[in-house]
Amino acid sequence: MNNLIKNAYPLHNLWGYVRKIIDKYNCRYLVLPMIYLIVILLVVPSNKALVNTANVMKMDSYTVAILTKDEKVETILKRYNLTEQQFRVLCGVVLSEAEHNSYEDAYAVINTIYNRTHSKNWVRSVSANFGQDKGTSLYYQVIEPNQFTVYASGSYKKYMSDTESVGYEAIVDFLFTEKPMHNYLSFRSHYIKVNNSESYSKNGNNYFGELNDENRI
Repeated sequence: MNNLIKNAYPLHNLWGYVRKIIDKYNCRYLVLPMIYLIVILLVVPSNKALVNTANVMKMDSYTVAILTKDEKVETILKRYNLTEQQFRVLCGVVLSEAEHNSYEDAYAVINTIYNRTHSKNWVRSVSANFGQDKGTSLYYQVIEPNQFTVYASGSYKKYMSDTESVGYEAIVDFLFTEKPMHNYLSFRSHYIKVNNSESYSKNGNNYFGELNDENRI
């Protein structure tokens, strides 16, 4: 209590001095604006502080923003020059080829297709069938004849509207981040044994045939 009284005493003297000035110069109408000014100066940080705060918080826009799944898909469509229908076909093929409820296997399948768009041999082959530079498209890689049996049979269509499975999440995550799981160009079903292959989930595909530097675009 004594400390409170001691700290308040200078303020009391200051207020007395201010009142004398107000009475002497008859400027009561300035009291309220002065109070507002003092409050603003005490509460609002200086421009320098705001600038320093902004500098400290410099980050990539994707790191700061929490994007929804639909917003990520919109980014993917633009990045890979895909229509919504082409993206749905791509997802249908990946989910049909992968172990449906495995995030890892769906991630590995889309990773394989992505690797093909960076392989000189695969790009050349697909472009020969569909036209110049089509081999760099994820869509044309999945509809390449004699590659994905689920596309040829049409069984992929039942997965085209599946946007809630963990496999779909894996496709979006891979295409949005482009963080590779592997460097393989081909895979076979889990019951087909392939020498020097890898699998990434139980009952998932076996991946093989690495993309080497000489063949990489």
